[in-house]
Amino acid sequence: MLKKGDIILVLILVFGILLAVISRNDSDESRISWNNANDPGREEVLAIIKQDDRLIRTVNLSKLKKREVIRLPGQFNEFIVADQKKICFMSADCPDRLCVKAGWISKPGQLAVCLHNRAMIKIVKKGDKELEGITK
Repeated sequence: MLKKGDIILVLILVFGILLAVISRNDSDESRISWNNANDPGREEVLAIIKQDDRLIRTVNLSKLKKREVIRLPGQFNEFIVADQKKICFMSADCPDRLCVKAGWISKPGQLAVCLHNRAMIKIVKKGDKELEGITK
């Protein structure tokens, strides 16, 4: 059976795991607000849609109220769907459809790419230095 030392070791491990989970919730990412109206100090989340290194559209996912469908021009028929707090390549007739298989993205730093149609969706925080370079 378990000895006294084994029980103490298990309790220490459980306590450590709980402490790590609790402290992780205080990270910067948890401070991103999807509804900025109630807390103006929180940052908004944007989706940058580019094709052939050209800005096609910027979608404010924090303020989006209803689903939007965006058709991308190009060799392949490709549709992007922006919904409340998330965005994805919904359909594409490119050969491997890896862009569609990437699924929904919603957190800053996430990226979805269609290599065949040279299209990209990137999630950024509003006010990010990289965003300033994209939109200028």
